Amino acid sequence: MKNLLLHISILSITFLLINKGNLEAKTNEEKDLNCITLLKLASQKSKNDGEMLKYEKLKKLQKAIQEKYSEDHFSKTNVESKIDKHNLKIKEKGQRYINKGLQKCGLK
Repeated sequence: MKNLLLHISILSITFLLINKGNLEAKTNEEKDLNCITLLKLASQKSKNDGEMLKYEKLKKLQKAIQEKYSEDHFSKTNVESKIDKHNLKIKEKGQRYINKGLQKCGLK
């Protein structure tokens, strides 16, 4: 009986750890997509405003994140959906949303 409880406990812990690892992997991918799309919007805004140094810095960071994945890893619909969500948040919160998001993406 003790052995059975020990095996069940070990299997339960192993199962929970495996699931946690899968969730973290997906979370990192979602975070990267979030950063890529926000950087895309912010770099375009910088280019339109004539801030070429900031534009180049944002594009470099965007490229560094994108290099983790194959070229067609994120579908166009996912990218467009995320861009639409960013645009809604930008309308609600303004430049502050962009600045906070860029900090989360590693912009110094």
